[in-house]
Amino acid sequence: MVLHSSLIGIALSFAGAAVLVLLATWSVLAAGWTVLSVLLVLGGVAAAAVTLLDMPISSVFDGSGVTRRALLRHHRLDWMEIDRLSRQRTGILRSSKAAPTGGLLAVKRRRNFHLVDRMEGHVEFLRLRVALGDQGERLGVDRIAKPPLEQTPTWLHRRSRWHPETVPGAVPDSRADR
Repeated sequence: MVLHSSLIGIALSFAGAAVLVLLATWSVLAAGWTVLSVLLVLGGVAAAAVTLLDMPISSVFDGSGVTRRALLRHHRLDWMEIDRLSRQRTGILRSSKAAPTGGLLAVKRRRNFHLVDRMEGHVEFLRLRVALGDQGERLGVDRIAKPPLEQTPTWLHRRSRWHPETVPGAVPDSRADR
């Protein structure tokens, strides 16, 4: 089963890193190698590395683990390495009383691994529970916030090859399933 991060989240993370790299470049060209320009260069390189190596574009779930797919790498986490699944915290600008809309996190000791940045659709959540198999109870999938029925699936704005009916072995997703 595949869950996708939002296109807006991906674009904003790449844009943020690009702005920092451009500011660093401008700073070095305008003022030379000063303390501020070195800090901007280091910050830009770090932001670009995190965006390219760690920002998940999608995550593939199966019975033995999850593979986080970033632009330049794939990162495999086995279920036995993960303590639990959780949701991202509500954003700063959102009310804490609003319906939860955060993506999934895999918690390993004190470290959070970002799996997707948006909440999956209701049918995708049911498929996730099936994909987790016996590990679902241990990971606490029933304790995390469930998506509302009207939540759109993560593949909705993707190319047609990501539609569940085109993925081998996937169960078709239809509004009648709800």
